[in-house]
Amino acid sequence: MPTGQLPTSHLDLLERPVVGHLATVDANGRPQVNPVWFLFDGQRLLLSVKGGTAKLRNMRGNHQVAISLVDPDDPFRYLELRGRVISFELYKTLTFVNLLAQKYTGADFTGGHAGEERYKVTISIESWTASRS
Repeated sequence: MPTGQLPTSHLDLLERPVVGHLATVDANGRPQVNPVWFLFDGQRLLLSVKGGTAKLRNMRGNHQVAISLVDPDDPFRYLELRGRVISFELYKTLTFVNLLAQKYTGADFTGGHAGEERYKVTISIESWTASRS
């Protein structure tokens, strides 16, 4: 974790997963950015990722990732967390994704397809950058 604390004025962006994006790099060096659901405990991000996606394959091949959070009401206000993937865990149940759905929508998870594999990816935060507030 970097020295100091995340800027107080930006911490609320961690409560807005709708604007959270996982940035990885594909095999051709192009950035791949997709919305993600996540939980943040101050040091680690816990992500919900569909199995079999290019995003998951890229994370397995390149463990350095970045989460960029942008305020939808002020596109010049952002928080970017960079870190390293430390674990991949296949959901045995939808407990984790239901926890995320309850937190962010107030309802159980209803998306996805029958038999769809989902993974919980844990990322250790190594640095952060925030826009000036």
